[in-house]
Amino acid sequence: MKNRNVIIFVIGSMILLGGQFWLSSRYAKPVPKAEAAEASPAPAKAEPVSPAIVPTATKSAEGVKLADAAATYTLSNNELTLTWQVSTGALKQVVWRQDGTKFFPASFPGLGATRGVGFEAVRQEERGTKGTAVIFENAAGERLGYLVPPLGHVLRVEGASPSGAAALLIPNPATEEPVKHLGRVFTLSDKGVEAVTWADMQHDPFFSFLGSKRKLLPPTAERLGLDAGLEKDEKNQRNHYFAALWKLPRPAARDNAVGYTLLPDQGRLEASLYLGPKQDEPLLAFEKPYTQVIDYGFFGAVAHLLFWILKKIHALVGNWGWSIVLFTLVIRLTTWHLNTKQTISMLRMKDFEPHQKSIQAKYEKFGSDMTKKAEMQKELMELYKKNGHNPMGGCLPMLLQMPIFLALWSMLNAVFELRHAPFFGWIVDLSSRDPYFIYPVLMGGSMFAQQYMTPAVGDPAQRKMMLVLMPAMMTFMFAQSPAGLTIYYFVFNMIGLGQTWWIMRSYQPQSITL
Repeated sequence: MKNRNVIIFVIGSMILLGGQFWLSSRYAKPVPKAEAAEASPAPAKAEPVSPAIVPTATKSAEGVKLADAAATYTLSNNELTLTWQVSTGALKQVVWRQDGTKFFPASFPGLGATRGVGFEAVRQEERGTKGTAVIFENAAGERLGYLVPPLGHVLRVEGASPSGAAALLIPNPATEEPVKHLGRVFTLSDKGVEAVTWADMQHDPFFSFLGSKRKLLPPTAERLGLDAGLEKDEKNQRNHYFAALWKLPRPAARDNAVGYTLLPDQGRLEASLYLGPKQDEPLLAFEKPYTQVIDYGFFGAVAHLLFWILKKIHALVGNWGWSIVLFTLVIRLTTWHLNTKQTISMLRMKDFEPHQKSIQAKYEKFGSDMTKKAEMQKELMELYKKNGHNPMGGCLPMLLQMPIFLALWSMLNAVFELRHAPFFGWIVDLSSRDPYFIYPVLMGGSMFAQQYMTPAVGDPAQRKMMLVLMPAMMTFMFAQSPAGLTIYYFVFNMIGLGQTWWIMRSYQPQSITL
């Protein structure tokens, strides 16, 4: 009967999902065309952004001859290689020189383009210890400059616009291709982050046939940015370890058809642009609220504490893989008492099982009579109370540890320090999945062994199904997870296996008072 119900549930779910996709394809709204961008206070000669949001100026001020749209200018410092489009001054590409990681797709429109005007030429100006200025200008007096430091990843952006042309800080393309695999766009305040994924803005939601609408750009602020960094396996990329972040003197203008723009103040533009990793130290140096772009999940405070401990261990060991192993040992020792209580409570429930079944058999003849069921539960609780046992004692320690587990999951998925960090053997990048799926299989096997050894009560058929189903599901899930996370759970399970074996070896069954 139970197996038939499961089959009916699965078949019913597949029918519902198939019906949803059919309705979505039949009645989904067409992709909305980009609305006209908000008018800037520039003269009428200024042209709006093209429908693809590629920031090119089709017309220019009188006497201004624009540079070729295909012309680019490249400059490198010790950490970054930067490429601009000369005709617009847009920062089209950033490359992290340490490993060649590109920040944006090839068709990305660029950051910081001046809307409605174009530039004729670009020049480079050395400014001593401050760095190198890359300046775009034209005969009409329009100018846009990026001051690139010799070391670091914070650019100073300054501009002059007699026509009052706005800078397109972050464009919002009409199609997904220019921002594919880029994750989120967000605005920040002292209180938190407002974030939306590009995919949620470019695609109709799951329940669009019921009237659900696409998401819009987050509310504007003085701090805004987007996830960046395309990994080698960008199609399966889940995490983004870099960010492009703007720090503005005033909130940007927000137009969902165009993006975020900044109008000049008395003809002048000023801003700071962070192009670098999502690491606490450089983000804190930029400004404290920007540290919130590191997504530590719901239990962020716990994750921060755990990562602090992990960094302290790494300072002693020098290898992030071995640091995770020792960190797992610390976590297991910290929760040793709770896990011991949980296992002993489950063993104690095993002692109660014959008496529990006897009471249940006594009331079985009454069927679904709720009054009799209440009497049965009362009799069971009196039995537990008489023997000083709490039937929820095995669940409470597990619930107390859930915030730690969830915080660890978010932390080990998010921190830049694990990116491209080797362990030993075939694990050369703790932030990527195990290429041979060895650790996911070992983790699944250790989970099966621990469940097999752990005392359990209840329906034997259900126990047998869960004994195989849960490890199989976890193995499949961890096969696509970062290797560092998989190693943590494998070591965690192995220590738990040893702890369970020791408790069961020393446990003495206790008599039940009826």
